[in-house]
Amino acid sequence: VPEEQLQEYQKGLLMYIEKHKEQIPDIVRLILSAGTDILEARKPSKKEASSSSSGDAYSESLSWLQWLMFNYEPEAVLDDLERSSAGERAVCGSVWGQSDLAYRCRTCENDPTCAICVPCFQNGNHKDHDYSIMYTGCGCCDCGDATAWKREGFCSKHKGAEQIKPLPEDLAQSVGPVLDVLLQFWKERICLVEPPPAKGDGSSSCKRVAEELTMSIANMILKFCTCSESLLSFLSLRIRECQDLLDALLRSERLLDKKVAKKLHELLLKLISDPAFKYEFAKVFIRYYPVTFGEVIKGGNDSLLEEYALMQTFSVQIFTVPTLTSRLVRDREVNLLGVLLGCLTDLFLSCIGEDGRLQVCLCLLFLTCVILSFSYFQVEEFDVYAGLFSGM
Repeated sequence: VPEEQLQEYQKGLLMYIEKHKEQIPDIVRLILSAGTDILEARKPSKKEASSSSSGDAYSESLSWLQWLMFNYEPEAVLDDLERSSAGERAVCGSVWGQSDLAYRCRTCENDPTCAICVPCFQNGNHKDHDYSIMYTGCGCCDCGDATAWKREGFCSKHKGAEQIKPLPEDLAQSVGPVLDVLLQFWKERICLVEPPPAKGDGSSSCKRVAEELTMSIANMILKFCTCSESLLSFLSLRIRECQDLLDALLRSERLLDKKVAKKLHELLLKLISDPAFKYEFAKVFIRYYPVTFGEVIKGGNDSLLEEYALMQTFSVQIFTVPTLTSRLVRDREVNLLGVLLGCLTDLFLSCIGEDGRLQVCLCLLFLTCVILSFSYFQVEEFDVYAGLFSGM
């Protein structure tokens, strides 16, 4: 980029890109590499090495990339998107923290794990319904999600995922190419992280880069999703189309700092409000499930489940949805029941003692995990499972 244009900062870069669109991938990678250089130039103290990432090393890089995405001042574009879609969100998808208030309505829910946030309950009609107030542990509001909540129970502001409007074509053409390179760069950095040694802090350069980048990108995408449902739908499409990205994100859970992993979970919870994304995520999750389960069995202690928060958080988001589980059971490529029964087999084999007998106490300890998984399924599908069990 000529020096005279760089003196105009982001506006100068946009002027250059206008005539050199073929250079977008190279420029995006160079901007992101600047953030990596800043991070690697820092020599963290032991205290800093063990602390959570803030994502500030990449804040400047992502600021420049947002100018490229929106072809203008990003805050102004996001404000316009938010104003244009005010009061028209098709799905709520508000992500809950610990002990947030929510409503459960047995009249409107599709299963006992469903709930909606307080504003959605107040904006709906639940007169004479069987409802109660609850404290949440995690998850997201189901209002507008027809797989979880009956349509007649939707509030006045959320009318279903099919009402989501596509992102304007000019924005899609400017956001897409930049976002694709950013997601690929993210995946590459996560894949470089290796499991920490048995002894040591595990604060390698690759790990620091992956954590800082993950925190920055997650915060940015969450902001985009909050501003515009059309942008959320567009982002979820590009993320699931980025080859192996979802697989890398799920497998990074035990490699990243817990606060970074929690932020990643928050992002994924927001994205699964898109039905198409939810199905693709579910397929990757099911591939990841036996790996996690195997680690818990190998460790010999069910307290290890706490290190796999993703399994506990998203099992209830996937296995409780009748339309989704039925589809996953029938999908030969996914083979959901085969995966769960395989976990059950591994469990029993791990509980066989040297004398060839089943160690009942140990078996019962882990069997809880599998029972929880099967208990998520709907009653109407039990005849399918009974047939499979009878053939074992």
